[in-house]
Amino acid sequence: MGKRGWTAFVCACMLAGITGCGDKETEPVYPASQAAQDYEEPEQKVFLPKEALSAGINNFAFQMYDELGQQENIFFSPYSLCSALSLLDVGADSETKEELEELLGITDLDAWNREIKDYLEKQWTDDTFVITANAIWMDGEKEFAPNIEADFLKPAGYYYHCELFEADFRNNPADAINQINGWTEKNTRGMIPEIVNTIPNNTVMALLNAVYFEGKWETPFQKENSFEEIFHGTQEDSPVEMMHQYRENYAYVESGEIKGIALPYMGENVVMKVFLPTDEGDDIIALFSALSHDEREALLDSLDDAEAKKISRLAMPKFSMDRSMEGLMELLQDMGMQAAFREDADFDKIGLGLYVSQIVHKAKIEVDEEGSRAAAATAVMMNDCAALIEKETIEFVVDKPFVFVLQDTETGIILFMGRVNNL
Repeated sequence: MGKRGWTAFVCACMLAGITGCGDKETEPVYPASQAAQDYEEPEQKVFLPKEALSAGINNFAFQMYDELGQQENIFFSPYSLCSALSLLDVGADSETKEELEELLGITDLDAWNREIKDYLEKQWTDDTFVITANAIWMDGEKEFAPNIEADFLKPAGYYYHCELFEADFRNNPADAINQINGWTEKNTRGMIPEIVNTIPNNTVMALLNAVYFEGKWETPFQKENSFEEIFHGTQEDSPVEMMHQYRENYAYVESGEIKGIALPYMGENVVMKVFLPTDEGDDIIALFSALSHDEREALLDSLDDAEAKKISRLAMPKFSMDRSMEGLMELLQDMGMQAAFREDADFDKIGLGLYVSQIVHKAKIEVDEEGSRAAAATAVMMNDCAALIEKETIEFVVDKPFVFVLQDTETGIILFMGRVNNL
């Protein structure tokens, strides 16, 4: 929709009473609940196998793992990244869309979106749960596509539970940053207080995803069994606080040179799978990197059906890790997502001349005796390849010599004319 249409859409939402004037936080102009009522889902033609969504996300995870190298600690959320990128795909077309869907493993976007929606609406317990939130910020000055409401905003709200906010990226970027970071902090329960600290020039849209996980161990570690031991890192040995279990039953496998254990969380089928080399002298980083994607998937799957075995001693480090992905755009380009970053990207369903200018991802995890907390946020910033038209500003400061006339505008006759050199 053009600027007038976008403004009318916002006003219609407000008049319909679906926005508010919150004192502490910005309210969406188009909540997901309204989009769910407005959107008419297309007839389902393709039924994806239940594992299609996980296969796509997992394959993406393995690709990203390989791209991140082997030297540093890494922690990221492929689910958050894939959610943000598949939301972007809703507004993509032509080569831009083809690359996104090849990267994510999407064969039918409507069917994929239904799987995303089902997962968003999954019922969790109080002990173990995943909360996912999505949001879109749109600049009120940008002329968006005439059919953006039907082609992008409504399906985004319906499938992704996207909230829609209005932002003034150009004239008040600080406020947009505060809005986005406030939303991220809220939806990651304070774990990620800041996802962006700058707004790229000519930004007209931001897509945000936030994921929060919390789980209590099915068998908690006892705090009295936590004590310092040496952790033998790749660069140095260091003392860390280690949690211990003794003579507990866990799913366990030995698959060639790699062994693994599954630590379950209460109430749900969520587990932490941990892998080590079978031979103490081997390097798990090299061993895991040498596996194909199918072999990695098989390794993970092997723990799902593994026999529970009594583990005489389990020692796990108590740790927290906070990571921001550096060079994420370059990593995604190396993985095949290239057209979206070019100025000829096809996001015409959203608006002409749009391309992805920045993708930011942050993730954090905390692991202790009681369980784990983890959060991730992904921000996709979209630019207009032509700068927004400047609002005309005129200054006229008569502080130097000037000429003037007095004219009869009906006849065009100059009645008086003068010049002032000095006053």
